[in-house]
Amino acid sequence: MVLVVAALALVGDLGSAWLRQPEWYLGRVLVSPVLPLAVVLVLLVGPGSLGGSRRTLAAWREFLRGAGCVACVLALAYAQTVSGWREVAGVIVTAIGEEIVYRVGAVLLVGAACARLAGRDWRDTARWGSGPILSGIVAAAVVFSVLPGHVEQMSDLVTVVPFASLAILLGYVSLRTGSILPAIVTHVLLDLLALTAFAGAISEPSRLVAAGAVLVALAVALRPAGRRLGLRRRVPVVIDLSEVDGMR
Repeated sequence: MVLVVAALALVGDLGSAWLRQPEWYLGRVLVSPVLPLAVVLVLLVGPGSLGGSRRTLAAWREFLRGAGCVACVLALAYAQTVSGWREVAGVIVTAIGEEIVYRVGAVLLVGAACARLAGRDWRDTARWGSGPILSGIVAAAVVFSVLPGHVEQMSDLVTVVPFASLAILLGYVSLRTGSILPAIVTHVLLDLLALTAFAGAISEPSRLVAAGAVLVALAVALRPAGRRLGLRRRVPVVIDLSEVDGMR
């Protein structure tokens, strides 16, 4: 059922984005009609498995608080100087929907298919192995990169790299820590920065510097979050090779 909903959401989002039908807008932001499917996908997977648990929230606490505050300030400035709150709401809703569809649905869909082809238990993500997981992340990144709004900003193959690498980073962070919340906050910040630059409120170099700072903060925050979740371990300062199992 999870894979069926993921497939419907992915195909529906891509189709509606390219056909621009139906045209549902919040401000100038085109809203996907598959948002109800995204909600169903979250309910099927479980909000706790996507970052809603206390443990995961605590692991990302510094980034979520800091980046969340910055997002609120940027949203306030954007709403007052560039557009209204309706467009800010459109950015937030679209970012949440895309993260669910492309960082959860697409990765699960491709990863399960690759695990099945490899003869592994495709129903259990813990048994996929690194190959299907990496295939899911990369494939989802490619699909995310060919969304119309992204293609419009591309002039050659080189300009594809930023979108694909961003999607790979967000996918890795989401799968590595089991939380899509950092990816959602990052996505909202980057979209607001892009729209602010397109409106001429900030320069393109300023946008690039600010976007780079957001991504660096996400990468830095991943390390303590991973340690708190038991995914990373500190290297001991002193390693005594003369002692094994409590005996010299």
